[in-house]
Amino acid sequence: MTQSKTQKIIKDTSGEEVAMIRVDKTLKDIMEDKPASRWDVDYWHPKYDNLLAEASSKLEVVNLYEILTEPIIAPDHVRASKKEKIGQDYECEYRTLKDLKYTGLNYAKINYCSDNAYKRLKRSELKVDDILFAGSGIGAIGRVGVVEEISKKSCVGDLFIIRNIKIEPYYLYVYFLTQFGQSQIEKIFHGIQSAKINSTEIGHIKVVILNDKVQKNIKNEYKKMSNDHYKAMQAKKSGNEAEYKKHIGKAEKMLKDLIARTEAVIRGEREDVI
Repeated sequence: MTQSKTQKIIKDTSGEEVAMIRVDKTLKDIMEDKPASRWDVDYWHPKYDNLLAEASSKLEVVNLYEILTEPIIAPDHVRASKKEKIGQDYECEYRTLKDLKYTGLNYAKINYCSDNAYKRLKRSELKVDDILFAGSGIGAIGRVGVVEEISKKSCVGDLFIIRNIKIEPYYLYVYFLTQFGQSQIEKIFHGIQSAKINSTEIGHIKVVILNDKVQKNIKNEYKKMSNDHYKAMQAKKSGNEAEYKKHIGKAEKMLKDLIARTEAVIRGEREDVI
């Protein structure tokens, strides 16, 4: 008998060929054909074996939870069943997934929630330097935002809050957007059975630690980009589409460049982002 890739020859104890069975696909074949398939919560794929292999061996790598001084705050949301409401007539800013724009938070059109919702969700009241992390939604998991300013009353719906971080929050925010952060988020996402991740999974994301000087420079470069983001939001709010496109385009270019420079530092290809 002649054995092909999809067939297997069975021999008896004397070595005689006694049967041939069909082998539709091996595990290797399946992984090559459809590598994004979800197997279980411990999802594995060859490309994740050396997830951080490109990072410089001189840099420290820690789990996210090791650089937090308090637990990640899990998401909640306004509940109609509790007679809580969303609308422009209320005073408390209500931040949700829609507010996480690529270059910063949405300031053009802010949602507000009723006071009873604010009181129940007060544990999620925003603080400057909070990082907001989307943990649910197809195509939305891993979207992040950093809080640069707050109103007197604000709360969050359907977003994790990462705060009181031992490293520069703006570096962590940019790190999440690098290939090193996004690939780990992708690994988590492909290993779950529904479009949600939890605080434990987020806490085990590995973070490459850069020195304090580089982290500070990343913050400064982010702030330069953020200035154009804010101008874009103001233009959007006033209905000036041309000014909006001008400033948002500039902000996006600056952020992409900052992410690329940060990745280069992590790989050891350059010493700083400036």
